[in-house]
Amino acid sequence: MHQALREISFDYSRVVIGCSLEALLYSFLNDLPFFYTRINRPTRFECFMPEQDLSLFGIENSAHTLTTIDSSKVVGSSKDVLWEKLYFYLTLAGLNPIADKASSIKVVGDKQLKVFTHKARMAKVNFEELVIFTDDGISGLPTPTQIPENKYKVYDWFDVRSGMKHEYDWIEDSSDFVKEILFYPTERVDGNQVFKDAVSVSYLTEKQLRSFDYSDINARFKTLKMMKSAGIRGARNGRDMLDKSRYKYYAVKIENSKRDVEPLHQAIYDSTDTIKFNTNSFDDIIDNNKLLGSYVSRIF
Repeated sequence: MHQALREISFDYSRVVIGCSLEALLYSFLNDLPFFYTRINRPTRFECFMPEQDLSLFGIENSAHTLTTIDSSKVVGSSKDVLWEKLYFYLTLAGLNPIADKASSIKVVGDKQLKVFTHKARMAKVNFEELVIFTDDGISGLPTPTQIPENKYKVYDWFDVRSGMKHEYDWIEDSSDFVKEILFYPTERVDGNQVFKDAVSVSYLTEKQLRSFDYSDINARFKTLKMMKSAGIRGARNGRDMLDKSRYKYYAVKIENSKRDVEPLHQAIYDSTDTIKFNTNSFDDIIDNNKLLGSYVSRIF
């Protein structure tokens, strides 16, 4: 069984590398297999514009309003919903042959990939054209024509212990460090629709990412400060002894849960006759590709 897996080989006309929403969309529209070393799934907070038409995917783009300190923002459905649906049906159609088992991918020459799994097994993928959406975990690529500064999108997740009930969905700041705080129904309380946990979003350079000044601890301090400035208070702590019509409140309390770091930088490459680098947006991919009458489109 192991020996057979080590010798597996695939032959395709065109192949996609990437697991972002754009990569899955391109695979879906063109009926192409995709390979990847890292799942790049949108967070629940990344939403379509309310006017985006998602009827092609059988999804109703439901608009909802986010409340902030002095305004509101209307957004559409979460991009995560479409990503999950595309990933499921592409896998069901056999277009995700290695799934999440690949640890690295090597481009060999102009028409072959070697995909290495976490258990040191290898699959050869022969192709006529390779469409690359990310170079993450990919070796054997041509020399980049441009290498931008390393930038990262950093999510600091917090369990809110006191201060879970308030009206806000989103608080924004002008600084790239804790640029915004997003509130969402906590998953720590079954059936909850009222109590909220929080995640802060920062945009950091590699140097900042290694600095204590931009650590998850300092992200917690700034998040606390922004929540207090917005008027968010902790749980009630009885009535004011001097004024029985007023309540006292505990201080806001949050605890670090985890930190997720997402690279934003992408080297720039020149495409060749057989290797194409695709940096198109979601809308551009839809505009430039027609849905083929493939198996995956019929079961979608």
